[in-house]
Amino acid sequence: MSKSNELQQQINDYEAKLNDLRKQQELERKGERTQAITAAKELIKSHDLTASELGLSGKATAKRNSGDKRNVVAPKYQDPASGKTWTGRGKSPAWLSAQLANGHEKQEFLIQG
Repeated sequence: MSKSNELQQQINDYEAKLNDLRKQQELERKGERTQAITAAKELIKSHDLTASELGLSGKATAKRNSGDKRNVVAPKYQDPASGKTWTGRGKSPAWLSAQLANGHEKQEFLIQG
């Protein structure tokens, strides 16, 4: 066997060992995660905690906490026929464009309140 072949075999052996170690590490992480989930569930149950007390009150909260800095804007206009709404931001919806094309004015669709 040539020196080059020997070196390549050593590289292959080390890569196989590295892959085995990575698999072992991943299994350990999964085990630790499972233990953490079990411990958290026990704490939640024993202290009678709610999702909102833990800051887990819904998708909107999770989305906002994950870096979404957009503000939620209340609808400003509503289609009386379908009930669809529009905030007044961005491109006008098709229902409003159609009403404007028929001679109506945007102010007619303002939500009162």
